[in-house]
Amino acid sequence: MRLFIALDITEDIRERACEIIEDLKSTGCDAKFTEKENLHMTLKFLGEVREEDVKAIENATENAIKGIEPFMLSVEGMGYFGNPKNIQTLWINTKEGREVLMKLAKRLNFALDHIRHEGREPKPHLTLGRIRSGRNRDKLLEAIDKNKDLKLGNMEVNEIKLKKSVLSNEGPTYTDLKAFTLR
Repeated sequence: MRLFIALDITEDIRERACEIIEDLKSTGCDAKFTEKENLHMTLKFLGEVREEDVKAIENATENAIKGIEPFMLSVEGMGYFGNPKNIQTLWINTKEGREVLMKLAKRLNFALDHIRHEGREPKPHLTLGRIRSGRNRDKLLEAIDKNKDLKLGNMEVNEIKLKKSVLSNEGPTYTDLKAFTLR
């Protein structure tokens, strides 16, 4: 099964993200945008995992979050992975609360390294879409620049979730397997 650990976003932030996605679609760029119900922040992608490893993942996650209390997070600032000639992924960043979010992501990365080794520092973000080609790149870059300081909202982070992803021709379907409460 394909697993990842994520942070669900609030409905208000989800609605704002969808407005941004509509704005990006109007550029005519060639992208596969994230469906509204699938918007989240990935903290650790685990990939294909055997059923018998799930309990160990749950235990490692419980240990990794010990001592991290609920915190406020501002979701703001649009950017992308890649470069201006080859934009790959469109995302929204975080600002206030990012230090705690990074601490959480790094702990998860370390605790679950035996499941999936990343080899780089985690970059928690809210994925808006993946670019398929350079069509209308200039218009897309203008839209990104226009939204670079955009604030989607604030949210309290009080839990993270282990999720299962099932891929199909219609796109991925996510199922929550377990929630982990920050204390």
